[in-house]
Amino acid sequence: MSETSLIRAIERYARATGKPLSPQWREELREIELPEDASGLTVLTAALGWHSARRVNARPRPDQFPLLVHDPDSGWAVARQWDSENALALAGARGTLVHKQQQVFFALDLPDPLATAEDVAIAIFWRAIKRRKQPLVMAGLATIFANLLTLATSLYSMQLYDRVIPLASFDTLLVLSVGVAFALVLDLSLRSLRAVLIEREAQDIDAEVSEFFFARAQAIRLDARPPGIGTMAAQLRGQEQIRQVLSSGSLFMLADLPFALLFIFVIAIIGGKLALVPIISLPLALGLAFFLSRIIRKGTDRAQVSGNRKNGMLVESLDASETVKANRGGWFMMGRWNRLVREIHHYEMPVKKASAVASSLFSTLQQVAYVAIMGWGAYLAATGQITTGALLACSIISGRINGPLVAQLPNLIVQWGYARSSLKALDGILALPIDVASGAGALRPDSIEGGYKLHEVRFAYRNASQPALEVPGLVIQPGERVAIIGGIGSGKSTLLKLLSGLYAPQSGHVLLGGLDLGQVAEDIARRHVGYLAQDARLVNGTLRDNLAMGVGDVSDAEIMAVAEKTRLSGLIASRQEGLALPIQEGGRGLSGGQRSLVGINRLLLSDPKVWLLDEPTASLDQNTELAALDAIDAELDKDAILVMVTHKLPLLTRFTRIIAMAGGKIIRDGPTAEVLRDIMPKAPAGQGGPQRRPVSGAVTTTFGGRQAS
Repeated sequence: MSETSLIRAIERYARATGKPLSPQWREELREIELPEDASGLTVLTAALGWHSARRVNARPRPDQFPLLVHDPDSGWAVARQWDSENALALAGARGTLVHKQQQVFFALDLPDPLATAEDVAIAIFWRAIKRRKQPLVMAGLATIFANLLTLATSLYSMQLYDRVIPLASFDTLLVLSVGVAFALVLDLSLRSLRAVLIEREAQDIDAEVSEFFFARAQAIRLDARPPGIGTMAAQLRGQEQIRQVLSSGSLFMLADLPFALLFIFVIAIIGGKLALVPIISLPLALGLAFFLSRIIRKGTDRAQVSGNRKNGMLVESLDASETVKANRGGWFMMGRWNRLVREIHHYEMPVKKASAVASSLFSTLQQVAYVAIMGWGAYLAATGQITTGALLACSIISGRINGPLVAQLPNLIVQWGYARSSLKALDGILALPIDVASGAGALRPDSIEGGYKLHEVRFAYRNASQPALEVPGLVIQPGERVAIIGGIGSGKSTLLKLLSGLYAPQSGHVLLGGLDLGQVAEDIARRHVGYLAQDARLVNGTLRDNLAMGVGDVSDAEIMAVAEKTRLSGLIASRQEGLALPIQEGGRGLSGGQRSLVGINRLLLSDPKVWLLDEPTASLDQNTELAALDAIDAELDKDAILVMVTHKLPLLTRFTRIIAMAGGKIIRDGPTAEVLRDIMPKAPAGQGGPQRRPVSGAVTTTFGGRQAS
């Protein structure tokens, strides 16, 4: 795929509408040749799986902008608004575009799963369902005709007993048999069509809802995330419980339930008083279902919570298996596991009992209704009030009411109980605060120029009694190289996360280039601010995937050029798979130093304006450390900002400024030489007297045969 005016127009359109684009969106079009005419947009949306663009046929109204416009002479552009009666103002370009009749305008819905105002899970599902009205209406019509056709077999049986058998009318038998055979074929076709429509739409609904909740989970503020990641993952898996309710079997039962009233009406026409049996049995079944659902609801809520905790513990034990094995913690974890299993069984037992009782009750109710229909119907037939054919037809129709409809109620009650619990869990996820920058209304500047300014910043972790960080004021100018030092738990990493925008302060402001970092669109912020965590984790995939993640379109040659500078090329060359080396979850199979080196290479490939590094070389040997830091220094522009947390005093000479922290506060801030002179302990000249105590909370190590801080 070559750089076309359509590609540039899509990027400008995304910026104009405030929607983010995936960093890999161009990569997905690499093998696609886009036509230069207006059909290129159709090819693009189909290749990316986006919704089709909507063509604006008439002259665009002012409230319809921005729009994609294709001009036969100049190609694709983004019309921001009318500039005059016959000229269009363009987005991302100076000047105007003369309006012509040959121009074609399009509105495009870029994928943005978080673009919704709903704050309850059920509303997300309803939104997805409402978008598919047409196929669901067709499925509803198929349901209506299919249920009407089910009456054919009962009426066929009535005519056989009342007309064919007494009169030996074989011509009538042939006509009726052909007619009912046609009805059965039509019924089969309609029910098959309904099943295909429902299953296909259920899959699409599941895909849309899953995308939303996955994106929502990614957008949750890091400082607000629940401590149990496994438990949170189990909550997200609650969608599967809801999907079971949305499956064809459950939906068919709910769709067929209203037709029970029609069947009762038909029984009343054919059998008269016999309609009293289903009139009594159906409300009784529904009442029992409602009563049992209230009993099941409490058990499913508690069992779901315990099940989520069990899943969380399973994830935790597998992720920490090395620690568990090394510290003989297997029996301890086994005890916790068994307690959770017993707790789940304790809460599930009422659900299972109620479900078993419900199945027995509904089965008995079916049989009682059948006996009542046949017994009372036999009396009415014997006394000449109805015919034997009418009795047979009524028994078949009542079977439609008491059979599939009532028999499936127990399973539906249990499924809906767990689905309600899952909806509550999903509501809990929706209640968690998300990054403001994840929304479509975030700031999307073309570039961020300038340095950092922190004003009255205060940050505390969830349920913490004391703030983890308090910074009355801090300014970092473009071009500065800043080292952050301090003892364990002094707030260094927290400060770095606030500077990166991953954490939001409870009070105060973190400004970058004069903009509140919490209001800058996440993709813009990540492009300008590079952050490498202390514990660099990798994702499941290949080494190439991890190096290019979030970078966009990068070639293997570019990857290898950077790897040569940082000595990562040794890892690539030592493995037969090369860049296709499989990476397990979290980066297992690679050492801590190799994982850190992959993270450093990814930052070098992305080339941000701000570099935030949290002990990036703590796990590297000296030669690799020097190579990596030299590569970073060579990549930094003169106005780029580098802020690095380190415990290694020999590295401090690389920086122009040092910030020392203790107790979540900045206790020293100044030029490198000045701060080192203050924190380095000295002995009186010519004496071996007592050394000066290091600054509280500063780094303490051995440097040049002396204890330094």
